[in-house]
Amino acid sequence: MDVTSAAVPPGHPGEPAGRERVQKALNALFCLVAVAGIGVSVWAIVMQVADLRARSESRERIAAGCGGLVDPELVLGLNGGTDRVELSDRHHVSTARRVSNCLVHRVGDPGTTYGHFALTLTMYPADPKADERRIALDDEPFELRRGGVDDITAAADRAVPHPLGDGRLGEYESHMVTARALCADDGALSSVEASAVAKYADVARPEDRRTLAGLARQAVERAAEERGCRAGLPALPAEFPEPAFALRPAAGAGGTCAWYGRLIAAEGRGSLPDRALAAPAGTASAHDACLLALGEDGTRRIWPAYEKTTERPRDLGTVLSLSPLWLRTETLVGDGTRGVRTGLRDRTEIRPGTAGSDEFTWWASSVCDGRPALHLMQVSYPYDRILRDRLEPLFRAYVDDATGRRGCTSPVLPEASDFERS
Repeated sequence: MDVTSAAVPPGHPGEPAGRERVQKALNALFCLVAVAGIGVSVWAIVMQVADLRARSESRERIAAGCGGLVDPELVLGLNGGTDRVELSDRHHVSTARRVSNCLVHRVGDPGTTYGHFALTLTMYPADPKADERRIALDDEPFELRRGGVDDITAAADRAVPHPLGDGRLGEYESHMVTARALCADDGALSSVEASAVAKYADVARPEDRRTLAGLARQAVERAAEERGCRAGLPALPAEFPEPAFALRPAAGAGGTCAWYGRLIAAEGRGSLPDRALAAPAGTASAHDACLLALGEDGTRRIWPAYEKTTERPRDLGTVLSLSPLWLRTETLVGDGTRGVRTGLRDRTEIRPGTAGSDEFTWWASSVCDGRPALHLMQVSYPYDRILRDRLEPLFRAYVDDATGRRGCTSPVLPEASDFERS
């Protein structure tokens, strides 16, 4: 008997009733999958629309809060990019004020915000006497590392300023770029300055630093135009050398610390610093610096001799962990010389055209391309006492380099007695 041709009893799962049931089940499953797919697609479209709307609102917030001076898309693209930001209600950029800023916060999970971007705009009046800003110079370069590392002067809290190109446009550090426009002499303003800052915790990536440079230049150009400041801005440089935090052997120092390398090569180092943190030297920089420090081994070497010269020396352990031995030289040119003050108590004003000393700071002045300049040297305590006999030639070597590199004239230097009062 041929079993394949036998009749199939009703209700049996075989052909054809069983096949129909399977087909119906598959059809139902396909329908469910299709409906689910449509739902996912609709949800994706809804989320995409929501993201587009959030980005549009974020652009409007940035444009309003930052005075229309920067491209909101560039701001949103920082730190990997975001669609949602909020701005601080207490801050708003305005070219009508001397100093103003905006703070942009990245929105995370519901109820959370993170640092993202800040823009600070400074307008310098043509009359220096109308400017009431005050700037203190007592910042400690190793403050964040105190008590927490074995070798405190191995790296600094901040990089020293790097020039944008030759420095005419401005300067940058690891997380901040400052651009400035020098106004013609026939207006109400002397210069306009804009600083674009990455406010997130991570160190800014090279591509973000380039974006910050573009934002700073864009802001200062738009602000200058809005206030009638006629200024020609240089283009952004092609290269942005990475700012460093780690100090290097001073004997091979270059850039803004090259003068120091030449000095110790000619005269010997002795108790002078053995570490340096430099930046490329711009011939037109309005702000640059050189940080010098003595490492742990060098401090241990000189400390016994210093202890014999003073009645109440600091404990060596305290010096190594909390009070490192360092000095910093710094030059400010143009409107950045306004309102500079130093000293921990009296806050002595340091004025262009003068020279002198106050506590742990010495200064000289000159004229660079028709603009006032200040040349500063700060020395930590008790390093100022340890280096007493070498402070004057050290500072003069620095001033000679800073003025010679820029072609400055009319130098005014401290008297010899200013170095004896340390």
